[in-house]
Amino acid sequence: MELETALSQVLACPTPEGLWQLRADLLPLADNLPAGQRKDAVRSLEIAREFHGYLAELRSKMTAREYSQLASRMDVGSVGMLALQDLLTEREHLLKSLFMGGLSEGLMVLATLQYVKAWEAELALTHDQALWWLFEELWRLSGEFRPQMAAGERRKLIDALLAPARSEETEPALKVALLLHLFQVLLLGSLGWVALAWERMSDG
Repeated sequence: MELETALSQVLACPTPEGLWQLRADLLPLADNLPAGQRKDAVRSLEIAREFHGYLAELRSKMTAREYSQLASRMDVGSVGMLALQDLLTEREHLLKSLFMGGLSEGLMVLATLQYVKAWEAELALTHDQALWWLFEELWRLSGEFRPQMAAGERRKLIDALLAPARSEETEPALKVALLLHLFQVLLLGSLGWVALAWERMSDG
């Protein structure tokens, strides 16, 4: 299925072209939902748009070889390649794992990509904009899954999750890796509505 292929590519080796294709595959499914049920689809498309923008900015600062080396390290196998039809039941577990877990060993190896240091200053604004958006998305998400959590506790949890990406002590490549990883997991976790859209298309 084209959507599964596009999603697998984004989760294994994210590129702007991969996000473009995924967006193109999601739009017809979103259109097939009743108007009152399109909120989650709009959220997925927004995550894809922000992810695409971040990837495009990253690639503009790197050579093709450097970008390929970085993207190939971003396979989220540690998150688990869930079948799309399982997202409705596994989504909460996936997102809880995001909050409870840290950087995987697979991401830590990105600290060896020393060339990232060369364009750290150029990407400072891009990082800040992505972090701003990710904080708000994580705030919304934590409110959805844990509405009883006090605002102070919620802020502390999100601050801790984003701390490595904001710290001056963190290797530049690890900052990039954390943001890419968050985009990947948030995108995957937002796709629970796809199963409903597929069901409606099959019935139609």
